[in-house]
Amino acid sequence: MSASHRSRRPPSDIDDFDDEEFMDSGSSRQAGQEKMKQLAMDLLGRWHWIALGLVLGVLGGAYYLSKAPKIYRAQASLLIKQQTSSVMARDQVDDMDMRSIEALNTVAERITRPEMLQNVAKRPDVRGLPGLVPRETIWLPDWSLPWFGISKEKSEARQPAPPPESLAGMIANWTQISVRRGTRLLDVAISHPSPEAAKTIADAICIEYQNELKGSRKGGRDSSLEILVESSESARKQLQTAQTALASYQRALATLKDLETRETAVIELKRRYLPKHPKMMAAMAELAAFQQKFLSEFDAARNSSADREYWDSHAGDWKEAGDDLNAQLLTARRLLLARGNVLESEIASQSSVFNSILTRMQESDINGQSDDSEMEINSAAQLPGLPVSPAPTKVMGMATFGGLAFGVLLALLFSRLDNKIHTVAQVERETGLPTLAAISQIQLKPASRKAKADAEPVSEARKNWHPMLLFREETSTTTYAEMFRVLRASVSLLGDEKKRKITLFSSALPGEGKTLVSGNFALAAAQQGKRVLLIDLDLRKPAVHKVFGFKRDSHPHGVTEVLAGQVTFDEGLLKDSGDEHLHLMLSGKPAPNPGELLSASGLEKFLETATELYDLVVLDSAPLLPVPDTRIVASLVDNFCLVVRGDFVSKGAVRRVISLLDHDQNLPSGIVFNGFSEKRRLIGQNYSYGNYQTNRYGRAYRYGYGAYGSDED
Repeated sequence: MSASHRSRRPPSDIDDFDDEEFMDSGSSRQAGQEKMKQLAMDLLGRWHWIALGLVLGVLGGAYYLSKAPKIYRAQASLLIKQQTSSVMARDQVDDMDMRSIEALNTVAERITRPEMLQNVAKRPDVRGLPGLVPRETIWLPDWSLPWFGISKEKSEARQPAPPPESLAGMIANWTQISVRRGTRLLDVAISHPSPEAAKTIADAICIEYQNELKGSRKGGRDSSLEILVESSESARKQLQTAQTALASYQRALATLKDLETRETAVIELKRRYLPKHPKMMAAMAELAAFQQKFLSEFDAARNSSADREYWDSHAGDWKEAGDDLNAQLLTARRLLLARGNVLESEIASQSSVFNSILTRMQESDINGQSDDSEMEINSAAQLPGLPVSPAPTKVMGMATFGGLAFGVLLALLFSRLDNKIHTVAQVERETGLPTLAAISQIQLKPASRKAKADAEPVSEARKNWHPMLLFREETSTTTYAEMFRVLRASVSLLGDEKKRKITLFSSALPGEGKTLVSGNFALAAAQQGKRVLLIDLDLRKPAVHKVFGFKRDSHPHGVTEVLAGQVTFDEGLLKDSGDEHLHLMLSGKPAPNPGELLSASGLEKFLETATELYDLVVLDSAPLLPVPDTRIVASLVDNFCLVVRGDFVSKGAVRRVISLLDHDQNLPSGIVFNGFSEKRRLIGQNYSYGNYQTNRYGRAYRYGYGAYGSDED
């Protein structure tokens, strides 16, 4: 027997390997578009997280606006002038070229110096401002303040003005200096929760800087004047000393002049008279008298205290002359003339310096009277009317965008963390196999008393059926039963029914509802009048007997005994299933070695016998991942249906099962997507299998599928 469902077709999205080397650029582009489309569908399916993020963003923005302090902005402006040369000075140069942006920025930095702001912080009009120190913002809700030991009065209390040093640092944080483009205007802006404080501080900064400039210029002029006064006094003293010294030499110099006149006269007489001539002798006597007079005047000048330092330094020259009259006259003449010339030159020089200093002092006085300030207050600050922060439109816009982004991130995160399969589209994408039928979560309502009274009597065997076996009088017309008719039709379309008699149902993990699916499928086929045999091949944890209301030992023989050769095939059948066209073969007694019992040779003969006796053979096999039994059976069946339970099995488990079956070249014929929940946010992902509602039989209740081997599987 060969399995007609065998294939080796790798599913498209089983693993994350890259097929680009086998695909052309068009295929790669199409795959990328499909991934983006799927990502968009995943995000759309999780729209509630995006909506939650959006709502949280809006609420957060509104809460921020309710708690954030309102900030007011007051602005004053300063006009910075070009510093010009003084009125009288000819050689003074500018300190800075105020036409450059660097100079204006320098002025802006100087305004925010700590020393300058401390002067502002010391002003009484600033320190006396109400609400000068902003209250600390408490972001907790008002109703939660008592939990944290915060009283409302304490949170609203005003703080006193801090020391000037601390207040200066706070003012620096409130202050922003900017240069108005294309002008020499500096805007001094203060941002503060109190509009009065913002206006007062802005004006105070301008006033203090103006006062600082005036004080600096006045101090500079005073300093220059002091230097000029000191220099003039020094020049005056030096001039006076030189004039006093020269005055002490006036008589000696006058006598020296007369002496030179007498000497000239004697020289002229010598040319005409002999030494013994009376005129000659009278002239010589007069010359000698003037020489003595000159020496006497010279001694008086030399010994005067007016120029003592000079004569002490030349005492040696006078001693060298000794008692020689001519030597004395020559030395006295030389020293007196030399000193006189020096004093006259010094007097002329000091007189020039003194006169120059007097001129500079007069200029400084004139400049002080005519000098203009380097800046002036262009406009005072106005009391702000509306706050500049927070801006409701901007805050709400950012909050909305941030909330939307947060919601999208949440949706992406949960999409990444979501490891379950929820829709038909997902199961087909994960397996690469078609979906034969989608069975939603079944919710039935108990029949009313009238319906029970009108119902036809049923056999005792059917009364014990599990409520989820739908093909009985009260549930055969529900949409849930119709789902299994769709499954019956899908399986029949897989090929010629006469050649494809064996249909196997299995799942990746226990608890996915494979037993109930196989039971309902068998009943749906029996409804067509076909002879159907449902075999429980899950020899480890059988459940077919529970679904049809039997105990495991209610029938003495089953699959275990037939495969072991202990009984015949017919002896292992349970024909009273509750439906005349459906026979059962239970698992039988627990087998010590189920894997060995399901050998290929014995099982093949077993299935050939079943196909000879029945039109359709349905196998309920063990889950694929826990045990290898089904992989042995799968190679012998015609239709292999993999049951995948929605919102239950992980994607990794399904991928692993498909990978194992692909390796065995026994891929399933299709998927039975079982127990899915149709949600509005996922509509379109189940390809219109529908949102099946409850039926007409009253209140709904839900049946779980249970774990492997439980009563519900």
